Amino acid sequence: MHVRRRAAWSALFDRGDQLGKGEAMSRTESGDGWTLHLGNSLDPGTGVMSLGAKSVDHVITDPPYEAEAHTKQRRVTRGGSLTCEPLPFAQMSHDSRVLASIAMATVSRRWIVAFCQAEAVKAWADEIERSGAVYKRACVWIKPDGMPQFTGDRPGMGYESIVTAHAPGKSAWNGGGKHGVYTFAKNGEGPTGHPTTKPAALMEALIRDFTDPGELICDPFSGSGSTGVAAIRLGRRFVGWEMDDAYFEIAVSRLRGSKEQIGLFSAKAPKAKQGTLLK
Repeated sequence: MHVRRRAAWSALFDRGDQLGKGEAMSRTESGDGWTLHLGNSLDPGTGVMSLGAKSVDHVITDPPYEAEAHTKQRRVTRGGSLTCEPLPFAQMSHDSRVLASIAMATVSRRWIVAFCQAEAVKAWADEIERSGAVYKRACVWIKPDGMPQFTGDRPGMGYESIVTAHAPGKSAWNGGGKHGVYTFAKNGEGPTGHPTTKPAALMEALIRDFTDPGELICDPFSGSGSTGVAAIRLGRRFVGWEMDDAYFEIAVSRLRGSKEQIGLFSAKAPKAKQGTLLK
């Protein structure tokens, strides 16, 4: 199954309709418990598939948004005023989603946790299942400080979806019977330079719920490194990819800084208990 999956994946990559076609890995940085590659995570020779089957414990990632989000309707605050800006990175195409799904299902021994738009949940779930993992549920990240719908002609979008899937076989997580609802402010920390950075508290909550100390977490779309920073802070290990030079430098700086905080967390920390959703 793995050989057939890899062959189909390579053929699709060669077709050319995907993120970062032709961008080979050009640099690797590493530290205590982490490695970050500058390059295309979907590249068949140097990307995620080069790790091998079941080589990481989990994939936790925030892939690029689909075409619907790449419009001038995205409003951001610049210098105290509201402005419209498109996202500064390539959108997620169908082929890219297929490639990413195959790669994630191939390398992950346990959980796949991937952010996406609500409209894309079914597409991600279907592709991940076709790739050999088992779709479990769509969780949600609720944003109390999310932007309202300024046009006033429809409800605003105050949340993002999180697709969760698991390798075949029995699944387990540390959240007990609690709901997959995560409520954290978007702007609860300083700027990282990336337009879609996830809050540290959100990423730490996901890592506590879905992973155990000492495990290896992969993020194929690392951005400014939030998944890796949360992983290192909580005594996990991390490997990731980022295509953009500027975001790669930001992520490396943040990962190097996170090493100093690892002592604040015990590698034998107890699993999260069922109870309140907010910390």
